[in-house]
Amino acid sequence: MTENSKENKALLYTLFVTLALLWGLSFLGTKAALVKLDPIELLAVRWGISLILFCLLIGLRIIKVSYKGKNIRLLVPAVLVQPCIYAILEAWGINLTTSSESSIFIAVIPLMVVLESFLFFKQKVSRRTGLGIIIGFTGVVTSIVFSPEFSTGGKFAGYICLLATVAAGALYTLLSNKLGQEFSTMETTFGLAVGGGLFFNALSLLQGNGLHPYKVFLAGGQTMWALIYLGVGCSFAAYIIFNYTLSRLKAELAACIQTKSITVIGVIAGIVFGGDAWGWYTILGMLMTVAGIVIASRDVK
Repeated sequence: MTENSKENKALLYTLFVTLALLWGLSFLGTKAALVKLDPIELLAVRWGISLILFCLLIGLRIIKVSYKGKNIRLLVPAVLVQPCIYAILEAWGINLTTSSESSIFIAVIPLMVVLESFLFFKQKVSRRTGLGIIIGFTGVVTSIVFSPEFSTGGKFAGYICLLATVAAGALYTLLSNKLGQEFSTMETTFGLAVGGGLFFNALSLLQGNGLHPYKVFLAGGQTMWALIYLGVGCSFAAYIIFNYTLSRLKAELAACIQTKSITVIGVIAGIVFGGDAWGWYTILGMLMTVAGIVIASRDVK
């Protein structure tokens, strides 16, 4: 292994850890912000902060982007999927469930990447990969069905939202391969910030919220800090890291490494800091989900 490849590997591992911390704790930040805001208001401020920060840094020429001569049409479906569709489904899902349950659900994204690759792109799935998918999904079901709080009533809608979130996240992961060939990491992430900032603020205004979400933000307190964390840490910094790693590795492998670490941190944070109920079903479900991802990813080089 050359010195450069060692440095690149060390950089990627550092970025994976950073991303896991940022997104693993985002479930707690979302829960905190949802106390005073509804999901659309939260997303309007979160992506508004990210867009303002991007515009400021571009205006100061600290960040450079250029779309001249590039196929913007490639960026549009990616922006619609992530952040628009993905973020709405995730916020609703987290609002209706717990932080730890949401974390375990998000871990299934790499398995969904493999499944969508098979369904839509006719990529072959080996027996080992198929086994990994089954074990991973069984882990999610175990963590939910055996919970004393499980019911087919209120939380069921949250589980459906999180399952749809996983499907959207996997689709974006697949789309990102083409984006990396056409746009730089900053260009892709700025495109997401523009799409998310405009879409969610327009949606919030159409709901009749006016400036209410920003008044809540400027009032300070826990909600303000939660939104700063989500806007700067998760919608700005984490997406830069996410798009960079996706451009350097195969989509399946990058998603696998990221979601495993994010899940572990998200579950632990939800239990320790968020007061989520837990038991053998949580631990077993998380271990089965991670094991399924590891087995499925063994065929990804």
